[in-house]
Amino acid sequence: MFREWARHSLQRRLLVSLLLGVGLSLAVFQIVVDRLVDRYIERSFNGPSVDLAQRDRLLREVDLVLLGGVVTVLGICALATVLAVRKGLQPLERVASAAQEISVDQPVRALPLSGVPVEIRPLCDRFNQLIERLTEALEHERRFSADLAHELRTPLAEIRTLGEAGVARQDVAGLQEFLGQTAAAAIGMQSVIESLLAVARADRAAVQQALEPMSVLEAVRARLERLSVTAPEDCSRIVARVPQGLWIQSDPRLFDAMLLNLLTNAIQHGDPGAPIEIDWLPDASGACGALQVRNAAPDLAREDLPRLTDRFWRGISGREAAPSGLGLGLWVVGSLCRVLELTLALDLDEMRRLTVRLAGFRAL
Repeated sequence: MFREWARHSLQRRLLVSLLLGVGLSLAVFQIVVDRLVDRYIERSFNGPSVDLAQRDRLLREVDLVLLGGVVTVLGICALATVLAVRKGLQPLERVASAAQEISVDQPVRALPLSGVPVEIRPLCDRFNQLIERLTEALEHERRFSADLAHELRTPLAEIRTLGEAGVARQDVAGLQEFLGQTAAAAIGMQSVIESLLAVARADRAAVQQALEPMSVLEAVRARLERLSVTAPEDCSRIVARVPQGLWIQSDPRLFDAMLLNLLTNAIQHGDPGAPIEIDWLPDASGACGALQVRNAAPDLAREDLPRLTDRFWRGISGREAAPSGLGLGLWVVGSLCRVLELTLALDLDEMRRLTVRLAGFRAL
């Protein structure tokens, strides 16, 4: 019972250990001193005229004095030990109180490290790192849910409206037109979901360890082939100039997601009559090079460039006409660039052509 009682509390274990140590030390001290004093008294009363009664009385008084002193010192040590242990465990109690306040519904705060003993600080540091990662994961999930709900609202409403309007049509041509528009809305919704899932699933450490060789030309061709099925008219104005035999170390899935969002952004928000150019720019220093996508953007101004990678940016500074949806595609590209440790650069030339450049790819 006593062992169970002491084992369930750090404070109890410390108190028992300290009191046992002090008690044993005092007991040994009392025995040693008592033996030495007894010998001294016996030698002092060694003689022909020794009063044995007085000697025994003196020995008992010495034993009582020593026992009283040991008990008194033990009591003082016990009180000092209790106070010292309680004061020493106060930082742990503050850490425990702070840990109890952490919940999903409240903002996550790091554990306080002021006054924490050196032996416990590594544990608190590790716990704070875990809290930080959990906070980032929760925020990541919340952003993903908000982004998904925000972006799917419009295509779902469009599909519903097209379905309700198509029910009232009796002619086959009208039904085919509504079905085509519904399919286009569904394709757009699928593109949004794939892009957001690519950002949500991308983990920097895991991605960096899983890079694999890939052909840039084959990746561009595969994306254009899929795009020619979903948007054949827009795909016809895409011009790709990527050298043959160019290989890099990257994640093919994330590379395709970035290229898809770049092309989708150029198709939806660029000049529908201007070409979309895909180029691979060699690096003069001998590095791997950069992927560049350029399209005409007559509604943009240079002061709008810092806002292009903001999520859900709907307006263009200083103008009333603003294309809807601008920003999510480039936000996805920027997020994936951070995962792949790439550099994203935006530029708008004098002819109002938007240039998006991804640099930092690893050479094979």
